[in-house]
Amino acid sequence: QTLFTHQCLAMPSCKQVLLRTTTPAIFLTIVFANIFIGIWYMDHISNNGVTDQDMNAHLMDMQSNYYTNAHTSIIQTQQQKPYGEEDITTITIASQLPSCIESKENCRYDDVGDFLESRVREAVIHEPLPCVPSHRRIPHSKANDWPYILHQREIPPQDGSMTALMDYNAMLLPLYRNTEDGGITSDLDPVLLDRLTGRYHSYFTDEDVDRVKYLSISRTSNLHSCKPRFKFHFGTTPQDFLGLSLLDEKLKRIEGTDVAVNVDKWLLGDGQAIFFDFQILAARSTRDNPLRDQLFMFATGHRGTFFMPVDIRRMPPISEESSSSSSTMALSWESKLSSRPVPPSSEYQYGDGIQIRFMDNPGLVGKRNVAYRYFNLRGVDRGKNFHVFESKDGDTLMEVWPFGKENAHHVTPIDFFGTKFEPGTKLEFFVNRTNVYAKGRRYEIKFENLIKSKAGTPKPSFINITPRHERPYKRYRGTSQLIDLKLNNTDVKVGISHTVHGLKHDNSTAKRTYLSQFYAFLPYAPFETVAVTGNFCFNHMDEHDTGYSAQWISQRPIANRTSPNLIMWDEVRCPRITFATGMAEMIGNGGKDAIITYGVDDCYSRSIIVPKKKIEMLLLGTSNPLNASKRDYMK
Repeated sequence: QTLFTHQCLAMPSCKQVLLRTTTPAIFLTIVFANIFIGIWYMDHISNNGVTDQDMNAHLMDMQSNYYTNAHTSIIQTQQQKPYGEEDITTITIASQLPSCIESKENCRYDDVGDFLESRVREAVIHEPLPCVPSHRRIPHSKANDWPYILHQREIPPQDGSMTALMDYNAMLLPLYRNTEDGGITSDLDPVLLDRLTGRYHSYFTDEDVDRVKYLSISRTSNLHSCKPRFKFHFGTTPQDFLGLSLLDEKLKRIEGTDVAVNVDKWLLGDGQAIFFDFQILAARSTRDNPLRDQLFMFATGHRGTFFMPVDIRRMPPISEESSSSSSTMALSWESKLSSRPVPPSSEYQYGDGIQIRFMDNPGLVGKRNVAYRYFNLRGVDRGKNFHVFESKDGDTLMEVWPFGKENAHHVTPIDFFGTKFEPGTKLEFFVNRTNVYAKGRRYEIKFENLIKSKAGTPKPSFINITPRHERPYKRYRGTSQLIDLKLNNTDVKVGISHTVHGLKHDNSTAKRTYLSQFYAFLPYAPFETVAVTGNFCFNHMDEHDTGYSAQWISQRPIANRTSPNLIMWDEVRCPRITFATGMAEMIGNGGKDAIITYGVDDCYSRSIIVPKKKIEMLLLGTSNPLNASKRDYMK
């Protein structure tokens, strides 16, 4: 019996049965018995010439078997292709809810991740930006050299300019949307669209222009958790870059269209480390123009979230600039900004395929109290993870809190309209926004026009073991962009929230794990939340992912790269961090698919292509109608 339970403890489903069917005393006896078996086993292999390599191979076999058993829902076997020949291919999968939801039992956090991964298309691992010089990357050959990786975080000089960089927390901005007749169109103003695709410049052919379907935005940083982990203040000064690139319809980066911009250094000067995560959106800024004609950027920092208009345009390579019919630098932007662009391939920017300019010029706030002074000019709120959407009536709003806080969904109007966005001008995007001083000198932002839903938050569509929230007052936080969806023929907006499961107990292998939830709300005031899923996590990279071999971390043993976490006595295949920074409707296939893009362990970005039908199934669970308490709002 003891040998049987030793095997059973390695199987999460069997372990759950033991917990339900044995008394605490018997279960603890089983656990202690297995500890002694483990001690005997280690002594046995040490006295019989078993090497570390043998042990590692044995662990990898166990891990491989565990993964194989966990993905039995995948019908078609795929043959791995060498990097560069990979493609997004289709596989045949039956779409049905996970059995735990059908039977109304507790779902493991990774059950839903597997359901989303039972996909009609492969996942995509975002390649490292090629514009970043090789001396700032971890080479594949050093993937298992932990002393080397740690040294790359503290290598001088102190400003961090020689440290290794990782790309993660990506989001995608589609430049087109699907139409009901199966075609595509764009909600972007033609001038803005032409700048992004390159049509404005004679260097680019029609074929070059037509390839561009998405703008990718990411964080390129020397702060990472790829392992070995280090303390936040370890090493030299943190460095974070805004990563930009253009993608085609298969989410493949278009050659020569990637840059990494040191926003801190350009706007605020040397030695600053204010911004880290970035989000870019397109919005209407002209009242009589029904199209979105201006880009705006959210930049998250330790002081809070900053917000400003930006211009971005595709550029020919510098080597080709002199031979092109007209200089890009001299061409008019035809926009509402008048600031200087960041010089390409300079101390402020790696790469030259994209040019960007922010609302402000360098040196605007001087050299003292830089973060405080710039937040007073461009700050939105002390929090982060805000999302902008349009209501059914065409109004533009910002989601402040997705659900759960004060048992309500929090939304505030935002006004993007303006004739000019001059450097140094303070813009009032929010009506009646005030500073509330609290906790000594710290102040917080109060939105006077805040709209709060009234009918509360519905029960989750499926159940889990309740997470132990690291910050209970911030347990439901925004994460991704919002997409349009229909639930039972009702138009809704859908997003992804997250909570951090704080593991302040012994039965865990990590201090904190990120968990996500889908949620849906009505697209008109008071924006009632009508459906919420249970908690789940997204998956690690997989060997069959497109772009897998481009990541240096792919060279690590699978047992190290995808080691499971133990959460509340349950072993789950959840990465420690899965931060879903992006969700967008995929261009093509009649608008039936969504792209969910998330950062994994602050190390790399992964995109999965999920049928919208699956998100709808998860939100509705086994029930047919939407939350009954919302009936009065369903008009």
